[in-house]
Amino acid sequence: MYDHIVIRYAEIALKGKNQKEFINRLIHNIKEQIKTDLDITPLIEREMGRIYLHLEGRAPELFYDSLNHVFGISSYSPARKTTLELEEIKATALEELRGAMDGPCKFRVSVKRANKKFPITSPEMQQIIAAHMLKNLSGLKADLHHYDFDLLLEIRDDGTYIYTRSFPGLRGLPLGSSGRGVVLLSGGIDSPVAGWLAMKRGVTIEAVHFHSYPYTSEQAKEKVLELAKRMAKYSNRVVVHMVPFTKIQEEIAHYCHDNMRIPIMRRIMVRIAEEIARQRDCLAIFTGDNLGQVASQTMESIYAINQVATMPILRPCITMEKEEIIRLAQQIDTYETSILPYEDCCTVFVPKEPKTKPKVEGCEKEEARLDITQLVADAVAQTERIIVYGKDKPERRLRREADIGKE
Repeated sequence: MYDHIVIRYAEIALKGKNQKEFINRLIHNIKEQIKTDLDITPLIEREMGRIYLHLEGRAPELFYDSLNHVFGISSYSPARKTTLELEEIKATALEELRGAMDGPCKFRVSVKRANKKFPITSPEMQQIIAAHMLKNLSGLKADLHHYDFDLLLEIRDDGTYIYTRSFPGLRGLPLGSSGRGVVLLSGGIDSPVAGWLAMKRGVTIEAVHFHSYPYTSEQAKEKVLELAKRMAKYSNRVVVHMVPFTKIQEEIAHYCHDNMRIPIMRRIMVRIAEEIARQRDCLAIFTGDNLGQVASQTMESIYAINQVATMPILRPCITMEKEEIIRLAQQIDTYETSILPYEDCCTVFVPKEPKTKPKVEGCEKEEARLDITQLVADAVAQTERIIVYGKDKPERRLRREADIGKE
């Protein structure tokens, strides 16, 4: 019977004096994810490059989905813990391999002796355990290179952990270890992927969505909330800032040259997102921009748009091919929602021939016809805040900034 799940981390192990902070954050996130998913407060311990989740009589499979949604985990294994007595180690290893086998198979034994006081070396221990398996299990053949099972023993100060299975984690850095940022969540395929990639690097993400009702439908807003909910499976919750953008687009359409609408619109979006980011103690803006994909994502457009920002605009998808982005969207379960046929504000007021190489001076000339400061202030003031959760918990619609909290 399994009594632990052994949880491993990779990149965190490369950290220096602040490694403890990353590990503590990872443990906190594991506990929070399990508490949210299962309403269980798990007992978790750490020791020498490992995190141990005590099963306390529960089946390990109960926790797999939760662990699969926690950034910072490289892999995990259901394990049996026994003492440092050789005979008990042999008996537990036999029980583990017997339970894993389903007919004739090949195996090998791997021993990691973290406890250097243990009197038997790793190579000697591998031979002892392998011989015991071959003696007591029929249909078994040792093969160091082409094996069905790797019987792994971790010999540590407090006992021996034995397992045959490992499951991959999300890797990356623990959520919350790299600060806060906002992602411009359009409703398309790319921006949820960009937000997810930011989370994988430890960034706590909030979403900013621009809607243009009645030119865009309520279904388009609900689509974005569904995307945020799917992203929240990896962070427990996401705050979505719903920005009314209709008046701004009408003003741009009325006063600005037709082919300059897109860069002007993007520059105003950045100004609004930056103000929301400042209010929420965020230090960066993330977008789903992909170089050369559309008119607003040429090098010249990106340069012109960046000029109005005072905080970093980060673009995790910038060099990816579209097929790479689609595969990742499918992996994180946002793709099917992203392709629902509901228009966002970027698909309305689109000129027939958008300028693909706008100049900063040209943008500034067009913007001089608008009261940018007032338009941005009004949009931020009228923004609706909605908190969505990763599990079956109703969303919260808020107006006041103080109602949200900065958890």
